[in-house]
Amino acid sequence: MKEKVRYSNFELMRIISMFLIVLWHCIMHTNLLSRTTGNLHLLLNLIYVFTAIHVNSFVLLCGYFQYDKEVKVKKFFSLVNSVWFYKASYAILFSILGIISIPLFDLFLFLTPINYSFSYGTFYWFINIYLVLYCFMPCINILIKNLSQSQHRRLLIISFFFLSVIPFFTQQQVVMNNGYQVISFIFLYLIGAYFGKYPIKKNSHFQNYSKYKTRLIILALLFGILCIDFCLIAVSEFLKGNANELFIYIKSIIDSNAVSFSSPVLIIQSVIYLLLFESFNFKNKVVNKISTLMFGVYLAHENVFVFQYIYQFSPLGVEGSLSGICVLGNLLITSIVIFICSMLIEQLRQWLFTFVRKQKFSRKFSDWFSNIIKEF
Repeated sequence: MKEKVRYSNFELMRIISMFLIVLWHCIMHTNLLSRTTGNLHLLLNLIYVFTAIHVNSFVLLCGYFQYDKEVKVKKFFSLVNSVWFYKASYAILFSILGIISIPLFDLFLFLTPINYSFSYGTFYWFINIYLVLYCFMPCINILIKNLSQSQHRRLLIISFFFLSVIPFFTQQQVVMNNGYQVISFIFLYLIGAYFGKYPIKKNSHFQNYSKYKTRLIILALLFGILCIDFCLIAVSEFLKGNANELFIYIKSIIDSNAVSFSSPVLIIQSVIYLLLFESFNFKNKVVNKISTLMFGVYLAHENVFVFQYIYQFSPLGVEGSLSGICVLGNLLITSIVIFICSMLIEQLRQWLFTFVRKQKFSRKFSDWFSNIIKEF
């Protein structure tokens, strides 16, 4: 099967999406939203809501490229090994340094590749769900292959209604889906697969448009969705303290769904974001190389032990309320520093794994294990 060329526009999307994840975590782990007021609070809220596209964008990309590919067992275990490395390394390092005290049994569990939830926090929730999705991909891909375009489109519309619209307006009371479930990832995968199988440039509505006009339309849609984000946040702020039951309900819907990965607004926003990068087409070796570090950036900075301590050394980590435009500068600098340091750590890990893989014992074990999997 012919491989779909991964142009640098999508690799750039991975890099920007991962930086948005770091930015999101900086806001979340430093409790910035609860420590700011006025226009600064409103602006931070808007940034926080916009950066929430990061999770959806990675799953959409997965569907975009993997819907017609063979699912490789080696890739699955490569992901597991990367997670295991960071989890075990940080647990051992922090224990040796005396920063944390881990009971012997818990330390044994940390050394396994499975991600448990402990009193310390939850390890890599995204990875847990993604690995389950990965196991379902062969079956999902068979379904996608046998669906016509109209059938695929109807499936997405029905799924969007039941998995996004209904949970949004009923606050998870009828159908529960806040974006942290496998079903949500499968839905996003199907969306990504649809646009991978039927690119927008081949759509009858866009065929006669130049790439610049198409890009302008997408940018206009993205600006429009940002305006909706801003309006929802402004309405929520305006309704704060209102005793009217209807207004309380409206505010609760907005607040509980503003950064819900299953929100209709957020899903549409994520799709527009994907289509924006699809409208570009370029190749760049540096971008492609940096994009290979992005998975490790997530594992390096969002380890449960790490994020409990790194933000204490940031200007944003100081307790108490914050004000002034310098908060935005500190937020940006902190995010960039964490992003770059995480890339360096991941590069070191890749060099280490490459060295180990070249060793004779490693190649023998890999061949032996691959044969067992193939027989299975």
